[in-house]
Amino acid sequence: MSTQKLLVLDTSFSYEAIVKRELESSVMCRDLDGFFDHVWSVHPFASLVTSTDWGCDYGKPVAYPMSKEHSFIEGKVGRYAMFRKFPAINFILAQIGVLFFLFKLIRKEKISVIRVGDPLYLGLLGYTLSKLTGVPFVVRVGANNEKIRATTCTCMMPRLFSSFNQERVVERFVLSRAHLVAGANNDNLQFAIDSGANPDKCTLFRYGNLIDPAHYVLPSQRSVVSEVIIGGPFLLCIARLELVKKVDDVIRVLAKVRENGFDVRVLLVGDGREREKLVFIAEQLHVLPYVIFAGNRDQRWLSSTIPHAAVVLSPHTGRALTEAALGGVAIAAYDVDWQAELIETGVTGELVPFGDWIALATSTIKLLSDRAYAQNLGENVRKKVMQMMDPGKLNEHERQEYKKLLNNLRK
Repeated sequence: MSTQKLLVLDTSFSYEAIVKRELESSVMCRDLDGFFDHVWSVHPFASLVTSTDWGCDYGKPVAYPMSKEHSFIEGKVGRYAMFRKFPAINFILAQIGVLFFLFKLIRKEKISVIRVGDPLYLGLLGYTLSKLTGVPFVVRVGANNEKIRATTCTCMMPRLFSSFNQERVVERFVLSRAHLVAGANNDNLQFAIDSGANPDKCTLFRYGNLIDPAHYVLPSQRSVVSEVIIGGPFLLCIARLELVKKVDDVIRVLAKVRENGFDVRVLLVGDGREREKLVFIAEQLHVLPYVIFAGNRDQRWLSSTIPHAAVVLSPHTGRALTEAALGGVAIAAYDVDWQAELIETGVTGELVPFGDWIALATSTIKLLSDRAYAQNLGENVRKKVMQMMDPGKLNEHERQEYKKLLNNLRK
């Protein structure tokens, strides 16, 4: 087979975050065990989320070599420091620079496929590059944008789009023109189809091969690297502290559980704009001393901590739900997004209606009260997720999808 090369546009993490949180495997897996000879991963405006120690906010895109097969490219939030007082214009100039940088890269390196991580801004950028170069583009849909808009009552990208309808128009434009659409799960894939994706050009690219190998190690065999931060049983929630993740309900669950006589704390792993609000809610419910904000943590820390949780609470999580299930822990979750694909009440966890935090608390109390039941659910959910998220099988599936895509375009 001829040389294949992949360009991935993704804003999940900056390179700084990848290094600090040991997320390299989520990027390095993109070559699919050598199917792609080289992969360029691109964050078009990374300096928006990087620290001042990492580099300048302004300038041309910067490339970082990760390995012989992988490079990471970071665009800037502005092109010229002298235009810092005109952020909108400066951002446009920077993104035009990113577009031309990637156009030249695609031509020079003879890139085979362009893949984007959302059907909005990245989708437009990927589509433009595809039209300019004739290279096929793939859209990986990792969220149900329609449900998120309904939950948050805000646009997915409020800085770029002023209304839900604008975003829907862009989603339909991009998804209907993609050469392949890959949902992270069935719920996300159905959103893509409802938003214009051709069902005949759709597939699933699940999270499994993005997960750090440390999470696949048997829980009993994982090395202990996390410091002892909890005295006694604790609840665990791994999520960005953002409105859509419903972490505020975790605080309410904690209060209800403690009211029922359980001396537990909750460990919140992640960070985000809702942190101050969560502190306020915890103060109002008189449980702030029992809430531990751990911030963002690396993968070794996470993999060693998860198995020690009494219960994992998953109001709305994606990759983190996979990591929790691999930890063999009892899970109480909302029925939202893909969570029902993994969590079945009484079999692999406790699943309750979305937003019903009282039911979530009741399930948590049930798991805390019956440890044999909780242990059985934890063992079952690990078995199920090992089958669903087997990295080898997922890599092979993705390779076959790319082969079909490239072969069809050569005909």
